Amino acid sequence: MEARKDFHQRLNELYEETLRMGSDLLRIIEKTRLCFLELDRDAADDIIAGDDLFDDYRNRLEEGGLELLARQAPVAIDLRLIIVIMRIAQKFERMADLCEDIAMAVKNIRVDRIHSWIREAIDEMARRAIRLVERAMECFKERNVEMARELDAMDDAVDRLYRGFFKEFDRGREEELEVAVRIVMIARFFERIADHAVDIGEHVRFMVEGK
Repeated sequence: MEARKDFHQRLNELYEETLRMGSDLLRIIEKTRLCFLELDRDAADDIIAGDDLFDDYRNRLEEGGLELLARQAPVAIDLRLIIVIMRIAQKFERMADLCEDIAMAVKNIRVDRIHSWIREAIDEMARRAIRLVERAMECFKERNVEMARELDAMDDAVDRLYRGFFKEFDRGREEELEVAVRIVMIARFFERIADHAVDIGEHVRFMVEGK
């Protein structure tokens, strides 16, 4: 009985650390959004320097999860929760990597200002991606399958913004080629953050339904 108590205590610690990782990630995504809007190269340096935090989170959560799997041989919902915690840690770490990629792109944009339509389009994508990550975390905390399904529709809006962004370039908007390439990369990275949030919803459905 004592062993099972220790198991659930340790599992709860992993769960709480996953939520802390998610909260730290949301702060970094918001900082990345502002970094792009302001072309703030100092903020970009901070984002890049802080990436190790998320590597450490992922390592601790994966090692803790593997230890519980090896020592306790959990079944049913406990087993699925451990697996999902490790998968979410991977998703969060990849989102943090995308923030680092955006920061690197900002550092390599060799202009002081970008056109307002670009700022507005990417900012809207970034805001929607942040809402998706917030919703994915709520979905995980509440183990809410219906909420997980809603993430797909939220992501569709991000995809439409992304496609519309390219249509604007196709209309002959004049941008320096190197700047345009960096900006397109940034749009893609925010779109990928949204995709990872949807994946977390799929993991929650697996945790709850076993599918």
